[in-house]
Amino acid sequence: MEVYDGEHLVTPTSPKLRHVLAALLLHANRPVRPESLIEELWLHEPPATAATTLQTYIYRLRKKLGLYEGIGEREILATVNSSYLMRAKAEQLDVTLFEQLSRLGQEALQDGKPEQASSLLGEALTLWRGNMLEGVPVGPLLEAHLVRFEEARLRAHEMRIDAGLQMGQHHELIAELRSLIASHPLHEGFPAQLMLALYRSGRRLEALEVYRSLRRRLVTELGLDPSGELVGLHGAILSADPSLDLPGGERKVIRLNSGPAQLPDQTSDLVVHKGLAAQLEAVLRTAADRPRYWDGTAAVVSLHGMPGVGKSTLALRTAHELRPLFPDGQLYVDLRDQHGRPLPSAKAIDGFLRGIGLQPDPSDRLEDRAEHFRAWSTDRKVLVVLDNAVSAEQVLPLLPSGPQCATILTSRSHLAGLGEEIALELSLPSVEEGVHLLESLLPAGQVLQDRQHAEEVVLLCGRLPAAICAAATQLGSSPQWRLRDLADWLADSAGRLSTLMSPDASLRNTLELICRSSGHSVQRIFERLGMLPETFTREELLGGGDDVDGALKHLVESRLVERVIRIEDGSYRPAYCCHELVRLYAQERWRAAMPRLQDPLPPGSYLGPVTTPEMLPDCAVPGAGLYVMER
Repeated sequence: MEVYDGEHLVTPTSPKLRHVLAALLLHANRPVRPESLIEELWLHEPPATAATTLQTYIYRLRKKLGLYEGIGEREILATVNSSYLMRAKAEQLDVTLFEQLSRLGQEALQDGKPEQASSLLGEALTLWRGNMLEGVPVGPLLEAHLVRFEEARLRAHEMRIDAGLQMGQHHELIAELRSLIASHPLHEGFPAQLMLALYRSGRRLEALEVYRSLRRRLVTELGLDPSGELVGLHGAILSADPSLDLPGGERKVIRLNSGPAQLPDQTSDLVVHKGLAAQLEAVLRTAADRPRYWDGTAAVVSLHGMPGVGKSTLALRTAHELRPLFPDGQLYVDLRDQHGRPLPSAKAIDGFLRGIGLQPDPSDRLEDRAEHFRAWSTDRKVLVVLDNAVSAEQVLPLLPSGPQCATILTSRSHLAGLGEEIALELSLPSVEEGVHLLESLLPAGQVLQDRQHAEEVVLLCGRLPAAICAAATQLGSSPQWRLRDLADWLADSAGRLSTLMSPDASLRNTLELICRSSGHSVQRIFERLGMLPETFTREELLGGGDDVDGALKHLVESRLVERVIRIEDGSYRPAYCCHELVRLYAQERWRAAMPRLQDPLPPGSYLGPVTTPEMLPDCAVPGAGLYVMER
């Protein structure tokens, strides 16, 4: 909720003050009794001091609003007959302007003036800059208004689309209608309009599928059949009834060049991080709803977390789901090449330019190519997905400029300097969430029958979503095996990474690419992690002449290692830890590197504690740690 006096933002920051102000504004020029406000603020459990506290809120609002009262004018917030009265002119309230414009648009539509109706209703809808009463708690006094205005908003959408259909804009309205249906799946008006728009665009089969999909939804969720109007429209489409054509007997099929659609196929539509998915979707919907003249930059959302936690899955699933909101195109690039190295920005921007039909000039500088892309996207609705980003410098040339555009980027660490709308950290799911993920990947009832071993599998996968999906794939490839067998396979730490492989992903391959793109010194330090306890200190890695601090910094940024605090003798000490599956991979590399490590390191070099006898080389002695001795 935002309140302006024309130049200044008047909205209070206190949640309770915003709540009171919202209640008074939605009853502008009408008295509101204190009892109603008390019930709105505290429902049926007001404190003993409720009346006094409310008076304090009113005093603070008066003090804030009094700064903007004109000389000689009556006070904005007054007390009348023991009630509170918020005075406001019609042109000062967005809700009043919205109602006036909607009424005028409806009258124009009824008078056969679709162009005028579309303009008025479009102007009314631009007054909505997000959800009504965003950030304000809603009690009984505001609930009715919220429902009423949301219904009025949907009706305005319906009428503006009706005007567009009368004007022959059926093709242009398809993407918007699909988005509205996704947001309001049980609303019957939007599917009817989409069916008509598809039919007039020469896509009769798709129009019939919209009806079948809606009917399935209504029967399954409500036990109802579609309304008579929808049934009649369905029959008219089946018979190609001429009454469905535009006045004048034209169907006016319009073929437009579609925008780029570079999103790769979804390997999975499963999302563990549902709360983060909702935040990501909200930002993208807000961006798509902005007016073209909105004064601001395109929305950027970053997802970051360790390898295998589900960043790319979440980004691609959301991008596919919200494609209709960005009808001018969806662009995608993996910013790491097949060897795990950063992809140059110039190569990525060339792929974008070719996707939008512009042939990049090899002689142009990167800045010139980026400017071509920004100019193209200025007045378009485009969604960009930048997967596996490495640095802000790599990303900045690839961001669209249009206010209705949006970018989702994934990276292992947060990249400073991008000015994101929101940065989301994807952490490991809980055991319960991991079991739900496993359950969704296996035949119905399998997890329910053996919950104990399902939890064991999730824990042996380190709660990592990519590993859980790979484990389910292994079980699915051998129907005769059960969760108990899978848990037994995974209990063997030496073969666990080999078990956790699937056609879609291999954690070992992912970790190999990360290590391959690192320097030799970092790789040597990483290999030694497999011989250390789960939590270790910098001092336990010293030795061998490597740059331990630089290597740890790189490993932390690559999300192979995490900074933690270790408690020793009642004191806190900086330490590090790594995920169990990452440690297993480090142990694999350690074993492979043992012949190399026995010779080049000088005597006395500390290589970490010995955890298994078979890892002890001939030139070392057991004890608290592993040391290279004189030959």
